[in-house]
Amino acid sequence: MKKENNTTDFKKFQAPNFDQLNDIFEDNLKIYNNFINNMSEPKKNDQNEKKNDKNKNNFTPVDLLNLINPTTTKITNSLFDISSKMTTKPDAYYQNINKWIQEITSLNFYFISRLSNKPADPIAVPDKTDKRFSTPEWSENIFFDFIKQFYLLTSRMMNSIVDSLEHIDPKQKKLIKFYTNQINAAFSPTNFVATNPEVLNQTIKEGAQNLVRGFENFRKDYLKHPNKMFISQTAEEFTVGDNIANTKGSVIFKNNVFELIHYSPETKQQFEKPMLIIPPFINKFYIMDLNEKKSMIKYLLEKNQNTFLISWKNPKADSKDFGFYEYINNGVLKALELVCKETGSDGANTASYCVGGTLTSMVLAHLANQKNNKYKILSSTFFTSLVDFTEPGDLGVFISEEQIEMIEKQMQGKGYFDGKDMAACFNFMRPGDLYWNYVINNYLKGNQPTAFDMLYWNSDSTRIPEVLHSDYLRSMYLNNLLVKKQYNFDGNILDMSKISTPMFHVATTDDHIAPWKSVFMGLSQYKSNIEFTLANSGHIAGIIQGKGAKPGKQYYFENSKIEKDSEKWLENSKRVEGSWWPKWTDWLKQYSGDLKNINEINLNNLKELYKAPGKYVLEK
Repeated sequence: MKKENNTTDFKKFQAPNFDQLNDIFEDNLKIYNNFINNMSEPKKNDQNEKKNDKNKNNFTPVDLLNLINPTTTKITNSLFDISSKMTTKPDAYYQNINKWIQEITSLNFYFISRLSNKPADPIAVPDKTDKRFSTPEWSENIFFDFIKQFYLLTSRMMNSIVDSLEHIDPKQKKLIKFYTNQINAAFSPTNFVATNPEVLNQTIKEGAQNLVRGFENFRKDYLKHPNKMFISQTAEEFTVGDNIANTKGSVIFKNNVFELIHYSPETKQQFEKPMLIIPPFINKFYIMDLNEKKSMIKYLLEKNQNTFLISWKNPKADSKDFGFYEYINNGVLKALELVCKETGSDGANTASYCVGGTLTSMVLAHLANQKNNKYKILSSTFFTSLVDFTEPGDLGVFISEEQIEMIEKQMQGKGYFDGKDMAACFNFMRPGDLYWNYVINNYLKGNQPTAFDMLYWNSDSTRIPEVLHSDYLRSMYLNNLLVKKQYNFDGNILDMSKISTPMFHVATTDDHIAPWKSVFMGLSQYKSNIEFTLANSGHIAGIIQGKGAKPGKQYYFENSKIEKDSEKWLENSKRVEGSWWPKWTDWLKQYSGDLKNINEINLNNLKELYKAPGKYVLEK
């Protein structure tokens, strides 16, 4: 009988060579210090600089923490809040702790089994969607396998504790949950050199030169925004009007709110009823015109749509008093008038994105209050647009009276809200994919971010006027006035139920900004004939699907019957492979009139001011 070999194979236990790593760090210490002590560019020809200011650029770990996550105070307050709730109902807390202790004990036995070359099943396995631990060493190496599972068990325990909280305001619980996830994401072992096998191996192999490059990348990011830390997510290899936003067209009108772009026809005939695109005023429009394969504008032109677009001005302090009144009357309605005059049409179709859709719904409700409108909206398409803010998704975490008051104080001195702050909020909604992933790549691995047009657009933020932003947060997110029929515009209450314009709504399955169930919830506000489509992917990728995607990458769900319950609608829907764009443009035909020669419908009343993409989109 063969004797079982119970000897430990220590070759399987590949702990990091910390001595070697320490030597490397010591060799590069001077280089690191040089970067740290020179975080700001030296001022040239500044002879009046005071000697006692020589240490003003010293950079501490605390400073780094505040730059990386400026919500440190909020997180601390949330933790104190959790602690106070535990004292009122400790049973659930201790149950979760006891469960965690049992799991850690099981993990220790698992660890011993692996050291003894005995088969054992892991105690904690990452979710299939969790890409952080995809490197084989996280499972093959005993040391890193233990760290991974310990982290997973601990983070799940923290979430379970929050889930078990009772007798707490749901919004407050959601806030605590959000910041708990932030903590879990921050303390992932993937974020540290010594506990990330891929980074550790690279550091030893390169003699820590990856960290040297990482400090240089960090320094460059810091110098771009000294007061706030924004991590570069993409290489700046794009030029608006050149390799992105390069569909041919002309700016035919501008005021202090927007430029109106008319795109050049790409077919000999176009539909007689024009298309007016209304982008969100919190982003630049060219997300809809990235390149030939992903340009919705170009696709519309290919489908014979006579296409116009609003390019919002990037506001500064002189626009601080602009609110919905200016953006509706001097924005959307003005553009509608110009488009109709330019084409000789009595109306136009509209397509609006995100908050541009909220704005368009307000326009439609306003037009419903008016009699004898000279120009009409014939049909209206909405991409990931909310009108019911009962469940606004993760962004609702940041919305409270206290938060809004703080934002309003910040805006008072500037006259606007910086879009980069909003982009940072969006990134922290998905910290693993949109934040720490770039910390690892840029600062630990020392890599340059890759060129990605969507991320370039995402980093090219716009400002929002003070009055508009405050009204948007208070009236929509905080008080949900549109649904309550309490929003007064120009002397009249906006009532969504008066809107009968045919609609095409698109939401996306993984949208964390405008959750699809919240979009669906808003459909009940209209009396319109509505076509609803649910596309796969997120807030951006689900809309900018483009052409030529691999099979299985693009699909959508359709169900012509608008159920009261979103889950029931999905249950009864049909999955369709491919992009939803063809379905949309086919639907649009019925409201687009006849096909005519382009010289019959483009009257050229408004002359070209300058070429597209215009000047407003270039403003920083």
